Amino acid sequence: MLVTAGSLAVTHPASALGQPSSNAVSLPSGVTVSDVAQARKSAPVVLNGAQIAGWAQPAAVGVAAPYPSGISDETGNGAPALPGEGLRSAHNGTIEVPPNVPGVPDINPSQVAAYTWTSTGWQQVPVQVDEMYPNFLANGRSSFGIYSGTDTELTYAWAHDAHDVGAESWKRLFPSPLVDPAPANGACLSRFARSIKEVNAAIDAGLITLGAGETAADYLSSASDPQKWFDTDDQLSFMASDAGGQAPIGQAPPSGATNAQTVTVVDPVTQVTRYVYLFTQPGGSAFTARTGYVHMTPNVGSGKWIDRYSFAKGAPDAIGLSNGGYGPNLPEWVCDTAPGNDGGYPAGNAARASTDANPRDNFTVSTPTYQIRTAGRWLVNGLHVAGPGTPGRYGSNVIARWKGRAFQQSPDSSVSLVGFEDEQVNWEMNSSLLGWRSGPVRAIREVWGADSGTNTTKTEFYYRDADVFNYHLRVHPIPPDGLYTDWDYRPGIATKYYNLMTSGGVAIDGQADNVGEIDKVGDQNVETNVCDPSFAICSAVDNPEEVAGKGFGLVYEFELTGATAAAGNVAILPYYRDDACFDDGTGDSPAQRPWPGEASTDPRVRAGYVEYWQHYWDSHPRVQKFARPTDYTDLVCDPAKAVNGNPFASRTTPPWQIMPFQGAIAEHGVHFLATQDSDNTFGPSSTDEVDGQQWRFEVPMQSPTNVLVPYGLNVSARLAAIATPGIL
Repeated sequence: MLVTAGSLAVTHPASALGQPSSNAVSLPSGVTVSDVAQARKSAPVVLNGAQIAGWAQPAAVGVAAPYPSGISDETGNGAPALPGEGLRSAHNGTIEVPPNVPGVPDINPSQVAAYTWTSTGWQQVPVQVDEMYPNFLANGRSSFGIYSGTDTELTYAWAHDAHDVGAESWKRLFPSPLVDPAPANGACLSRFARSIKEVNAAIDAGLITLGAGETAADYLSSASDPQKWFDTDDQLSFMASDAGGQAPIGQAPPSGATNAQTVTVVDPVTQVTRYVYLFTQPGGSAFTARTGYVHMTPNVGSGKWIDRYSFAKGAPDAIGLSNGGYGPNLPEWVCDTAPGNDGGYPAGNAARASTDANPRDNFTVSTPTYQIRTAGRWLVNGLHVAGPGTPGRYGSNVIARWKGRAFQQSPDSSVSLVGFEDEQVNWEMNSSLLGWRSGPVRAIREVWGADSGTNTTKTEFYYRDADVFNYHLRVHPIPPDGLYTDWDYRPGIATKYYNLMTSGGVAIDGQADNVGEIDKVGDQNVETNVCDPSFAICSAVDNPEEVAGKGFGLVYEFELTGATAAAGNVAILPYYRDDACFDDGTGDSPAQRPWPGEASTDPRVRAGYVEYWQHYWDSHPRVQKFARPTDYTDLVCDPAKAVNGNPFASRTTPPWQIMPFQGAIAEHGVHFLATQDSDNTFGPSSTDEVDGQQWRFEVPMQSPTNVLVPYGLNVSARLAAIATPGIL
């Protein structure tokens, strides 16, 4: 039964404040209103500035530079240079700020505070204002920029402010061998320019081409919203669990607070109504990025420049191995050179000039409920959930990897004429971090670019109890198998999978549960996924699913967020594969994938797996009662011999004869059948891009329990928030 907002039948009027009616809605068997009320505590409430009309001035507006501005540099083809050719900037457009509306107060975002009413009076709660304005993405240093031109992206002002930290990361282009020919201490750490002189030198050297909306001074720091007052496209957020009772009629505001707004939060499922009160006051909120719910921190070395030669040949973590021309192609100093790199460079920490570098951009996000770790921009490889009643005390790593695929699901496929792309070999180096921001309620990080999707973006949102991956897909047709975005898990940690058709759940054990996987047609490798209607509802949209294990449950739901998907890209299927014998080219579990991106039949890949298990045998005395593996034939995939899905727990069979390869362990997500254009038809405004996002709620629980419907309703039947001037 697919439960959506439209299927919830309200049978009783609103109940008393804070008390859900036991018969408020019609829900599936086994799901109670109390279950929904519990899940609502994890929901964030996000209002656009336009929803707080009494505060919002007009937002900045603008237009992107027209095509061909932002295309790749074609001057080498003998033709004259075109306007904007080779230009790389997130601000390749012009912006203006409309006049302020008379009678609407000028609200300084840094002075906003939020309160609830309690039995003892006003109590301040965390609130966050994220200013937004149009960016105009031009990725002309990519050899595929000829397709994209410049695309409009309404996104965030990444600059630090009084309550939030962050940076507009893509502009940290210094020092560069084009500008600083003699490397010095700190040469390999990305930074902003230190002077206008340094920016002008970078312009003269070709490192920077100013966008239509830029000046040299813009490269000294992160940009701020051109509309300095709270405006209609800014966002204000708080947690639903912080909403409280209604203040008495005529109640005075907190001392020093003015410009009152009452936000009434109504639950369409439980019919409970709660309130949050917004004010402005000197100094604004008492909560900051240090004292709020979410903490996003760049890891040590996150700003260090690296390139493909920072990794040894065949290394499981190697990046930048394919389609090098598609990325930002930044000339930088690199001080991290691996032994056995495929460029023949001497190993060590000596600075060397690179023509295709990027910062590591690895971050850690911590909340009371979970901790997530990234190894880069597209590489996300750690998720730890706190146990029930133990906030901040995290359990074992749940995930092996977030994965992305284009054209085909595995490098073993022989169907695609284009090839195989993945999150590691292809997308990671061919992208940039547009910016990041962390405040009291949420943290945000946006990735810009993925191979030939030069202006594709992924924006990550991190709340106290949930994270969201939002995609703006701007790319050419992707035949024959489209795109996959999915999560892969660690065997023996994640033990149960639920969806609306498997309410009792299926075991996560590396053994197939559905028939939606087509690996061969005759003698041809196909390696594709189709929907199995006996196992899952055949639409990924508003279709919740859950992965759970001891101490945690993870509830996922995907939704479309833009109307332009209706231009022909609406075939979006759920994807699920539990098959320890399926090696899809990258990953970390059960074994590390050697030679990422290469077919599993490649002799180097096979030799790498043997070497991995030999090292495992050498360093784990408990398995030395078994013969040391010496040949690829010693590696046998037989997941039925795992103990509760864990290949390392058997006393009678070594792990290399249970799950010897990087496998698909409850690998699930979204399959986009993106066979039509989704790149704005070469224009500066959105007409056919695919916009969607996947929510994930981290739920501490003692043992696997099906909670997918109540948490899924946080997406498909959202809380309704209405802002009204004054104290109601």
